[in-house]
Amino acid sequence: MSKEDSSFITRLTLTLLIICAVCVGLVAYAHSATKDVIAARAAADVKAAYKQVFPELGELSKEKAPGGLITDIQCSKKGGKANGYIYTVEPTGYGGKLTIMVGIDQKNKLTGIKILKLSETPGLGMKSTEPTWQAQFKGKPLKDELVVTKQDPTKDNDVRAITAATITSRAVVKGLNEVRAHYMKTYANGKG
Repeated sequence: MSKEDSSFITRLTLTLLIICAVCVGLVAYAHSATKDVIAARAAADVKAAYKQVFPELGELSKEKAPGGLITDIQCSKKGGKANGYIYTVEPTGYGGKLTIMVGIDQKNKLTGIKILKLSETPGLGMKSTEPTWQAQFKGKPLKDELVVTKQDPTKDNDVRAITAATITSRAVVKGLNEVRAHYMKTYANGKG
């Protein structure tokens, strides 16, 4: 290798090293400049989800989650008294874990659910994120476990399955029944 070739390779390597260092610096700057905005937006999204599943949202305080499928419990308080609870539960569906937020009022009824995260089949299990399917849960009493049905619901605890996505429907109901069991044992009728 000639001295000219060696010098050319050295200049080329140095140029690439400088370009890489500048790119790394720009990415690090972009990350630090946007991380607070991203965190604020994520917090606002969670607050909006709380309000969606529990419209009478008051001040929130974190409760101890029992583990298992239940990953978070928030107690909503108005006037210093609990007016409801918001659970986050993670059952496993067809494509993996689903993250579901569930609201419950002091009348032992569901106030709403919201699927926060899932990896189900597009066009099938993904239908669980549609507001029309999620709306069937609003007002459901918690006295009995929820049951998935392929027909139109005839009882208070019936939940209409998503056509061709029964596994996803059952996963959602399994998560809600886990929440129901914990709520009824821990908070129902002013226990909490």
